[in-house]
Amino acid sequence: MDELLRKVKARVEELGLSLKDAADQIGVTVTSLQRHLGGEYVRSDSLAKYRGWLDGRRATSRPVQQVIQSLLPPGSEDDRDVGGIGSVRIVCPPFRRSKPYKVVDLFSGCGGMSLGFDLLSPEALVEADPDGLALPGERAVKAGVFETVLALDIEAKVVDIQNKNHLAAGALQGYPARCVSLADFQNACEMLAYYLDHLANRSGDRDLRAGLNALSRLPLAEFKALVRRLDTHFLAALERRRADARFRHEYGEVDSTVFGQTSVVGFHEALALPQTSTSKPSLGPLVWADHGGSSAEALSLPDLARLHGYERAHAEATESADALWEGELAKLVGRTEGKGRGQLASSAGRIRRFTEFLKTEPMKQVKAAWLAWRAARDALRLVTFSDPGVEAGLRELYSADRRVDVLLGGPPCQGFSRIGRGKIRSLREHHVHVETDPEAGDVRNLLLLRYVEFVSALEPRFFMFENVRHFQASVKTPEGEFLATEVLNDAIQELSQHRVSYRVRDRVVDCSRHLIPQTRERFVMVGVRTDISHPACAAELLPDWCLDLPVLPPVPLRAALEGLPAPLVARGQRAGEVAGMSATVRVTGEGVGAAVQGPSSVYLRWVRQVSGSGTDGEANTQTDAHFIRDPRADDQAFFALLGPGERWMDYRCDQSPTLLALRQTLEALRGLFPDDAEDGQVLTGAGGTATFDRATVERLLACLDGSLSIRLLLESIPPRDGELHHHLLTTNYLAKREGNNGDWIARLHPDRPCKTVVSHMAKDTYAYVHPWEPRTLSVREAARLQTFPDWFRFGELGLVDAFRAVGNAVPPLLSYQFGMKVGRLLWACEAAGRAHEARETAAHLNGVQAAG
Repeated sequence: MDELLRKVKARVEELGLSLKDAADQIGVTVTSLQRHLGGEYVRSDSLAKYRGWLDGRRATSRPVQQVIQSLLPPGSEDDRDVGGIGSVRIVCPPFRRSKPYKVVDLFSGCGGMSLGFDLLSPEALVEADPDGLALPGERAVKAGVFETVLALDIEAKVVDIQNKNHLAAGALQGYPARCVSLADFQNACEMLAYYLDHLANRSGDRDLRAGLNALSRLPLAEFKALVRRLDTHFLAALERRRADARFRHEYGEVDSTVFGQTSVVGFHEALALPQTSTSKPSLGPLVWADHGGSSAEALSLPDLARLHGYERAHAEATESADALWEGELAKLVGRTEGKGRGQLASSAGRIRRFTEFLKTEPMKQVKAAWLAWRAARDALRLVTFSDPGVEAGLRELYSADRRVDVLLGGPPCQGFSRIGRGKIRSLREHHVHVETDPEAGDVRNLLLLRYVEFVSALEPRFFMFENVRHFQASVKTPEGEFLATEVLNDAIQELSQHRVSYRVRDRVVDCSRHLIPQTRERFVMVGVRTDISHPACAAELLPDWCLDLPVLPPVPLRAALEGLPAPLVARGQRAGEVAGMSATVRVTGEGVGAAVQGPSSVYLRWVRQVSGSGTDGEANTQTDAHFIRDPRADDQAFFALLGPGERWMDYRCDQSPTLLALRQTLEALRGLFPDDAEDGQVLTGAGGTATFDRATVERLLACLDGSLSIRLLLESIPPRDGELHHHLLTTNYLAKREGNNGDWIARLHPDRPCKTVVSHMAKDTYAYVHPWEPRTLSVREAARLQTFPDWFRFGELGLVDAFRAVGNAVPPLLSYQFGMKVGRLLWACEAAGRAHEARETAAHLNGVQAAG
């Protein structure tokens, strides 16, 4: 950070800029620039602005290019710096591929990453300038360059949203997304089998289905039937135990809040044990568990002992499952000693009550049923997908147009983000509810290895891995620390020593430089299989070329809000659930034409695009999820006092001379009281014109710190009925400043990109106050910032789930630009290869003819 700011200071001096001019160019306030150059703490979003400003002024020997033909103003600079890539031109010939390239999206969420690829049309791919960007028009069915054939995520709600929007986008076939825990896959062979089974179901490929049912050890249809019988038998046994009178009695003795405690929910999820209750049980997102089945079916347990190697595998699986149960129980016991703070204060007691409940006879019976089921299920999968003959059969079926071309995804980022690691460390100290692993720090970090295993299983021609910027940072664990990038790179290189190998590069992408109206920085790694080549680019530079996106002037927040009417208000305890969020509002078309120029015009064309199910030539006029939380009137009044781009901390007055003088005066006044003065004692001024109560003096002194200015603003707002003062007038809130979440209340600036949209908006949107209205942003406005087109529907999610889905997503317009690069590369390489083959064939025929 110090080095970065030294460069900023040197550049300001080099250009002869005043602080005001420099601050205007960078996008920060003069006060902030002065503080930062003086050595004070700099937030990550401000660091991003400094880096972007320095990059934007970087000298380049490459010519100025107009990246988006006829849409950008003259003089838009190409300031990319990837080492020689700027001179590479890979032109895409006319696209005549009969089928789109197949895409698999892991940890897909609501599908933002794959959506950008799916929206790329052949016309846009061919007609765009080699370094430009052509936006999609009408998304014609069966006209896509890419088609997402499989998407996996653990959350059922976002999977459903992705599937429904996938069809709205003009999907070639049915639902691609499935609700599955990627952590549950045992090995690459099982991953390949799952993909091929899904592909057979989705495409109706009878030959593939026949091949899967002719595998050497166990036909896949029979394997799935066996798994179904195991699952059905377990659910039926669990249902019988829950119906038992003793279970109901013991369950009724436990407060219902115990079962909703995060650690208790995590215990069930780690074991894949249906949540404890008296209702009908159902399985979570287990591999092979989403094929139907009912606990009411009376199916006998299958005879698995006939399978070669099953008994040994079952013994190992039983031992492993029992260790898993006991290990998760030990974690719970350890957390019963946690004290926690705030809402976590009662966590330890609830966890302790649950551990006592696990010792009851009914729960011992539940464990026995779970152990028998889990061991049998895991052993069956192990003997099936550890068989070399099964893997060989699957590899033979995985050929031609069944192969995956592009693998996308990135595991949950909380374990890698600085905020997430700090939260994890804090909660771990209180023994409350974070799942940890000694080697990985946060078990979610292990999911990146599942991503690598999918690369190994599917051998895509291209993969893209996306995560938070701080994925590059060191991750501290109880056993030491490691660099996540090193782990990922090592895993990829290990993979490269086997059937396939990849050329891999990574960089941090500042989304605000690529038409995304927010200062979102993300780590992106791409891998290009080493058998991919093109004569226009050295093979080792192909991944760099894919990462080299056109750089554009920023799109301001104002553009993202264009055309949206006043939002609807989600009210009540279940505000924003299915019925409310599905309500639509009319979006106006003003500002899309000549009044808005340059990148903002490009951005608005994107968000107003027509879906594949829309009408030719018509922009969308309706959109859903334009809902905000029901605001408190007193908070609205405070929002109205905030200026554009101002944060809570910006209203502190720590350096005020008047504040210092007031404190000195009151301290002197306090010194006039005798040491033994009672609280009620008063001092009378000269002539008896004023009296001073000691308690009043002490109270006023306590108010005389940097938060006095904020206090005065809050005190000017009438409290709500029944409240003595504004609810933010507490010591905890007034103490917030730089480095202490002082931006937890902030009004956004309309003429700059927004700060990073995060999933935490699900819990609190006060850091995202509308730039000119006294309210926070709506779900649709957040979706606009993430570049989801207006036709993309979130209405079937509740307000909380929708904010979380939007915040976790990859901006589709960003992935569209990567899709443009990858699509051009794949098709150009394929076309070049065919041309080379044609030339060789012609040469051979000419040689034969000459010889004859």
